[in-house]
Order: sequence, then structure tokens, then C-alpha cells
Amino acid sequence: MLAETSANSPVVLFQYGRYLQYGAEECLQTIGGMMCPSPGCGAGLLPSDASRRVECDRQLGCGFVFCRDCREGYHEGPCEILVAPPTGDGSQSFVVGEEASQRGRWEQASLLLIQESTKRCPRCLVPVERNGGCMHMQCSLCRAEWCWLCGDPWNRECMGNHWFG
Repeated sequence: MLAETSANSPVVLFQYGRYLQYGAEECLQTIGGMMCPSPGCGAGLLPSDASRRVECDRQLGCGFVFCRDCREGYHEGPCEILVAPPTGDGSQSFVVGEEASQRGRWEQASLLLIQESTKRCPRCLVPVERNGGCMHMQCSLCRAEWCWLCGDPWNRECMGNHWFG
């Protein structure tokens, strides 16, 4: 049967860590800060002046120097237009707004968490999360009973070999 969620379970701690990270990022952006746009960095920055030239702190991040306005590598002069003209090959270029980008990051993080912390019910394929207790699972949708470790329908062999892992 499904057990209650333990406050110290790895999944709960992982979710809480992500909650703290996104909360800190949102707070930083609310007070005028920004995240380093360099792939894999994402350090939180609070530039001290209104200059377009921003350098990621080397102690916290990667040292990337970028333009505050377009988030590309730093450049003199106006930012280049980010929307490319149509090429005629059917492809389209577009700019993703800051809000849509943030929403996409949350959605991607949610999908990754679901992928990492769930297994699909062998009968109806709905994602099921094990949050503690034994390996005996019961799908909340189709009520199928199955073993978390081997994925087989729950049976005496699973009961003997896999009850607690």
C-alpha cells in the first residue's frame, strides 16, 4: 500500500531544495537582480550600476561578461535584432520573453522531477510515486497492485523477496 510522505524522504528534500532555489531566483529578480545567462551557470547577480556591461562573479559563477539588455556576450553599440528575417525554408525564429522563459524552466524542472521520482503503472501507465514504506504499490487510477522493484503484479514471490527492498 502507499505510505505517507516522510518529511525526510529524498524526494521531499529534493523538492524543497528546488522550491528554495526558485524562490531565491524570483526574489533576486524582483529586487532588480538577474541570473547569469551562461549555460550551466545561473549565478545570481546584483549589478551595482546601470551599465550594460555585466560580469558574472568568478567566485560564485563563471566570469561570463554579457550585455544587460540582450543577455548575449558583451558588445559595444546597440543590441542586434534577435528576430531573424524569414529564410523561406519554413523555419521560424522568435524571441522568448523573460516570463515565458521562467515558466518554461519551472515546467522543465517539474518534468524532470516526475521522471526521476516516479515509475509508470504497468497496467495504465500513469506515473506513480513511491514515497516510503514497502515495495507494494497500488495505482491510484486503475487500482492495479504491483511491485516497485520488478514491475510485476504483486505476488508471494515479491512479498518474500522485495517487501522492503
